[in-house]
Amino acid sequence: LPGAVGAGDGAGSGAVCLMATLLFFDQGHKYTLDGEELPSVSELCRFLSREIYGDVAQWRLDNAADRGTAVHKACESLDKFGSVDVQDAILPYLQAYLKFRRERAVEWRKIEYASHHPERRYAGTIDRYGLVDGVCSLVDIKTSYTIHSPLCAAQLNLYRWLLDAQGLPVDKLFILHLKKDGTYKLQPFDRDDALPEALLTLHSALKKKARKRNA
Repeated sequence: LPGAVGAGDGAGSGAVCLMATLLFFDQGHKYTLDGEELPSVSELCRFLSREIYGDVAQWRLDNAADRGTAVHKACESLDKFGSVDVQDAILPYLQAYLKFRRERAVEWRKIEYASHHPERRYAGTIDRYGLVDGVCSLVDIKTSYTIHSPLCAAQLNLYRWLLDAQGLPVDKLFILHLKKDGTYKLQPFDRDDALPEALLTLHSALKKKARKRNA
């Protein structure tokens, strides 16, 4: 199936896993489950993203997205294979990740792990899940200049729900902010069910409205 990969560990790098019915399409950043298109975590968070980034020039957003993708792939290669060929432009971000790995006791159990929620019917790819300093943690990697707390809180808790649905414990939620100067910040976030619930409700309401309009 061109442009699609089986979702699971390594979905972001094109590996086919046991969860063969969940597919991720790079083009359009789309997930399907048995042919049914599921909204992604990014799509559910679009209401917050538009509020935060609505006035930012598109070329700036595209550049930031390209940088983030390159950094994620480099960190994934480092974690899975122990080495990576890296461009000079993203080297400081990788140095920040290496600094984090040196200073924290980390044992990843899931890396770029794509999954879906069987009841809530959405999907997403979790950057990292595993032990950080001995605690079961969900970690989302960011390379943006600024961390926007409401958006990050929504993303982390939507990802947490994906793990909860599989019976995987999550004791801590973190944003790992990799910075241009080669430093990092591991920022904790609280568990919050109200914010992701509101985003799902809003998404569902707009979807129903669109169906009625097209009927």
